[in-house]
Amino acid sequence: MGKERRFFDGISRCGRRAVVVCLFLVSTMASAFGISFTSRLTGVTTHPDFWAGVFPSSVRSFIGLDGITILEGRKTEVGAEIATGTIARTITVNPITGKALDTTDDANIIANSSYDVMYASWKAGIAQGIGWSEQSQTDFLTLRFSLDGQWEVALDPLMQSENRKGHPFTTLPMFKTDGEYYGTPLQGTPDLSGDRRLLSLSFDLYGKVNYLLMKTGSSSGIATEFKFTWAPAFMNLSSDKGGVADFWKLWLFANGGLMIHQAVDERGMNKWSLGLSNEFEMRVFGGNHIPAYAMTLKGTTWWYEPENMTFMARNVVKLDYYGQQFFGSCIPYVYAFVDLSYSGGRTNNIKDSKIGSVWAGSMGLHFELQLFGVVHLFYEIGRIFLYTGENPAYKSGYRLSNSLKVSVSVSGGGGDIDWST
Repeated sequence: MGKERRFFDGISRCGRRAVVVCLFLVSTMASAFGISFTSRLTGVTTHPDFWAGVFPSSVRSFIGLDGITILEGRKTEVGAEIATGTIARTITVNPITGKALDTTDDANIIANSSYDVMYASWKAGIAQGIGWSEQSQTDFLTLRFSLDGQWEVALDPLMQSENRKGHPFTTLPMFKTDGEYYGTPLQGTPDLSGDRRLLSLSFDLYGKVNYLLMKTGSSSGIATEFKFTWAPAFMNLSSDKGGVADFWKLWLFANGGLMIHQAVDERGMNKWSLGLSNEFEMRVFGGNHIPAYAMTLKGTTWWYEPENMTFMARNVVKLDYYGQQFFGSCIPYVYAFVDLSYSGGRTNNIKDSKIGSVWAGSMGLHFELQLFGVVHLFYEIGRIFLYTGENPAYKSGYRLSNSLKVSVSVSGGGGDIDWST
């Protein structure tokens, strides 16, 4: 461990020096050319075991140069989004083989499939709006190009910290029972290889077409987002001693709404409304080593994880009902949903020529109380009605949330460009 520790200590020293030099150059330029800066909070993430998931365990913020305009009347942003904190993850594949976990796997791996990640990520680049959308009152098309970075280290779950008995991290499933590493790299979980640390850079091209009007109690129109990410092996800075990333990803997300009826009071606040909404999400992977952070979905699947394959697509249809709006943006919200997903191709991170095909589907009800557009209290009940894969955890049957759940969100304002996706 001595060499590994010195390796990452060296990276840390270089990182600190780079930050100091960058801050000096930026402050010098700002003073010389009269440049000012703007900043805003762009996102928060909660941890289920941190203050019952009520308070954020990680935050995102954007810092940009103020007053830059490329196209007159359109939004231009040059800067960086920085995120840091702790999040929860679950291993859904065998770290050694990359195959989906099932009852034939090592009991130690299954019992310790949950772990936490301390991370820092960043996007540095330029975003430009093009055209105007009367529907959404924002730029019709936004393009963003950035150099992204991801640093993370896997940790024992927060709630198991008292069980370490002087041997931290040894309950993680990428370890043998004697605390030694399984090897480098771990084929199924390349980002957990070596000493469980990952440091990787990638190029990111993102775009959004916005023709979606969203208000408290209603949504109408459509918005589409797309992204291409390339994280080549030569930009993986931890491959010698830690985690490995070498992949490309093509991602698409579209959501739309259609109002059936809406009644408002004399103040213009929602009395009740009924509408239809739809979400479609698709991703395609390529490359030799795909880390867990690259697999994150924007939409939420209900009670199952999509199969870890090169292709995935999902669609959710919702019947939305909003009740009486109160205290400004507070409102009760109920929707019935039907969720259908398909995974196909080869399993990621393993050299297997077998082509797979898996369907999954669910339906149910979601009850939610939205408070001030930030806090969401919700409860769900539903049933998995279709699963054609081999994982026994996803057999048909009713599922209930164990308790009332809480999520926290941050909404942009004033036509701000989205850097968090």
